[in-house]
Amino acid sequence: MKRVIILTYDYPPNNGGIARLCFEIKKQCKLNGLSVRVVTLASSGTDMENDEDVIRIVGKRGLLEWRILNYLKKNTERDDIILTGTFHPDGLLGWLSGRKVYMLAHGAELLPGKSFFQKYVWKYYRKYLLKSASGVIANSHYTERLVRLCSPLSKVYTIPLAVDYDYFRPTSSKMRDGVLHLCSLSRLEKFKGHDFLIRVISSLPSEYKEKISLTIGGNGPYKESLVALARELHLVDTIGFEGFIDDGKLCDFYSSADIFVLCTREEPGLKNVEGFGLVFVEAQACGTAVIGTRAGGIPDAVKDGDGGWLIAQDSQKELSELMMFLIDHPEIVAEEGLKARQRAIQEYSWQNYYKALSGIICR
Repeated sequence: MKRVIILTYDYPPNNGGIARLCFEIKKQCKLNGLSVRVVTLASSGTDMENDEDVIRIVGKRGLLEWRILNYLKKNTERDDIILTGTFHPDGLLGWLSGRKVYMLAHGAELLPGKSFFQKYVWKYYRKYLLKSASGVIANSHYTERLVRLCSPLSKVYTIPLAVDYDYFRPTSSKMRDGVLHLCSLSRLEKFKGHDFLIRVISSLPSEYKEKISLTIGGNGPYKESLVALARELHLVDTIGFEGFIDDGKLCDFYSSADIFVLCTREEPGLKNVEGFGLVFVEAQACGTAVIGTRAGGIPDAVKDGDGGWLIAQDSQKELSELMMFLIDHPEIVAEEGLKARQRAIQEYSWQNYYKALSGIICR
């Protein structure tokens, strides 16, 4: 019987995207009767799960890698399958173990960067490792294209990310008070486009501007600039900053809004990109329609006219016209919210993700 070894440097209690993805893959493997083990790092709070199938390795960098590789060679079989969280360093260790290796690809880690090392050393290392994998699992068609640009001979498959639609579900009623309630959630960095969104709201005719509210969740290095911009544009009564949104409050945050908006920019030179945009799918699962940009992998998460809308990156004209249209047609906002929930259930279930993944790595 085949066994899957998930090798990842990022796993709960970390709450990043890779950690959550690896956790869900492990969960689906167990639910479907596939033997699975996670090999990851030890950190504070790691006794939370008490799971004998999660092996945590202790050590400083260098020693840590030696211990992981030693564990893989001594505690795995030749026909075990190793699935790594990224191509480096997890993918390298998987390849050195001599086992069959598949690597997850997310987007930003594949962008070229600007330094001499990134351009003239790292790219050859990345090209070789990706080619050496039995397969690379991309989270969007955009990420698949990045993998092919980095390593044309790689075997690449695209499986869009999934959402637990039993957890992410409508939990709060829409206000329906004549105001278009927008929400946005991300780490607050410039490439996420919140400054663009704030400026678009400011540019609306006054009769529309007074019918919009925006709540921004998340923290990050750009937050002070955004608060200052809202103050400068006299939008302090229109835009609220909620800070970090606890997992237990996420569904209410998404559900209570009419529209979720995130206008991410694609900045390859700065290694900034939305490889997929899981927050869009989470919001849709909560019955909230979404607006996103045609940047990175967002078009794999948002479909025009089916629970959401796509606009060109930094297109003030498109977004302002769309906002005014939605304010004038609240019935369409409600209809798209219902479509969003159905789309999340039909297209982004973990059952679908596991079926596609197991069809690749277990054949």
